[in-house]
Amino acid sequence: MKLLLIFCCLLPLLAGAQPRIGYEVHYAPHLSTEGLRVQVQVRTPRAEDSTYFHFANEVWGEPDLLRCLGGFAGEGAGYRFRVVPDSNRVVVYHPRTRVVRFSYRVRQDAAEYTRDQVNRPRVTDAYFHVLGESLFMVPDFIVSSPVEPRLTATIRWVGFPPGYVLHNTFASQVTEQTFRGRLWTEFYRSLYVGGDYRLHQFRYQNRPVYVALRGEWHHYDEPGFLLSLQQALTAQRDFWQDAGPTRYTVFMSPTVTTTDTTWRGQSIRGEGLYQGFKLQSTNNPFNSWDLLRYMFNHEMLHDWIGGQIRGAHGELTNWFTEGFTDYYAYKNRLRSGDLTLEAWVKAFNEDVIQQLYKNPERNQPNYLIKDNYWKSRAFGKLPYRRGALFAFWLDNQILKRSGYTRSLDDLMRELRQACLLPGQSFTDERFLALAQTYLHEDISYEFQKYILHGTDIPWTTPELAEGFTMDTTQPIPVLKAAGPASALRERYLNTKGSAKPVARQ
Repeated sequence: MKLLLIFCCLLPLLAGAQPRIGYEVHYAPHLSTEGLRVQVQVRTPRAEDSTYFHFANEVWGEPDLLRCLGGFAGEGAGYRFRVVPDSNRVVVYHPRTRVVRFSYRVRQDAAEYTRDQVNRPRVTDAYFHVLGESLFMVPDFIVSSPVEPRLTATIRWVGFPPGYVLHNTFASQVTEQTFRGRLWTEFYRSLYVGGDYRLHQFRYQNRPVYVALRGEWHHYDEPGFLLSLQQALTAQRDFWQDAGPTRYTVFMSPTVTTTDTTWRGQSIRGEGLYQGFKLQSTNNPFNSWDLLRYMFNHEMLHDWIGGQIRGAHGELTNWFTEGFTDYYAYKNRLRSGDLTLEAWVKAFNEDVIQQLYKNPERNQPNYLIKDNYWKSRAFGKLPYRRGALFAFWLDNQILKRSGYTRSLDDLMRELRQACLLPGQSFTDERFLALAQTYLHEDISYEFQKYILHGTDIPWTTPELAEGFTMDTTQPIPVLKAAGPASALRERYLNTKGSAKPVARQ
């Protein structure tokens, strides 16, 4: 009882010890030339005459971001600034003090960006779109913590005109907000937008889901966009039996907009954020509804696969983080009614099987995927298709051996519960141990062959769920479905199966 009383008395002191930073983000009539002016105030642990601040020179593959920074000004005389790109650092020299106050400006570093420059700050007279890590500096005494640091940040939006849209990962249409949480996975995994964005909102189990959308899109009507997104979100949260975070945002922005056919195709990129995700796409007459709905499902799945089920070994487990995400993007589209069984088979053949077998690096070992993931498109896409095909193989094994009472779905939900425990994460060993409880057989040998070594899976019809066959008479296998579609769909989705975990039985 005494210990509890002491702990309760210490709570206010512990809360007060969390580092605090104050930011003000100022509007300017000509944002494209003046940029967003960000004012910072921080109290350092002790009086110094210089303070190091972190500002990443590369974020999510976007290099040389310190070029977007300028206009440094101290609160008074005696402030000087030195930018050190190689160290992701800005050194602020100031009179000896514990309270450091200065400002800087975040601007675009080119009049127009290419369709692939999706993570650079976009600051124009019409709108802004800036990642949290490219908007807010954080002092090194916070960043250098050996464990992920927590901080409290107050953000004020100053001088923005009435009716100006302001929305971000943490708040909507407010001029002052306070963040309390983790630095890397929350504060810096965020997005801030404003200007000509259109805001929409719907709810899932009384939790708000925001959509921040800008641009006039070819072939995408706004009601259809919102309906497809709501369909995907409902199916996925129902599947995981998870109501989701207290707030959630999907951001959709065009990169390059054209009205002609000078560039044939669509380049769309999605990335997960804390409490949401963002999509950025070219906007032209080749916009595809099917591709957009796929992206909804894939990016949203990272809330769980890669988010709550977090890999312990980075790109080495991308066969799971991206591959199983891709598999469930297709499977949940079938589950939600977005795809018929015929359309699902067609998409899985064209987008997964054919793309894997046409990949010149198809049989490369997993460790080379890690080494080349960010260097080569062929290597970058390999874990998506290899992992998705392995997931389909494993799903069929569990369905068959359990007499259609269990499926990979049950394993995935149980895996999520295990990884939600403190200090737990996804590893190959954890996955194989759990798979063994479902199959009553160790599949380490198959895993090493098909995932680690890159050997092709030798498909045989008896290993597949009743109604599925794999035609292997041609160089590229072809998945086929036979019999009544409704019965096969029900069998494959295991709609009547048990959802009880097996590892603890």
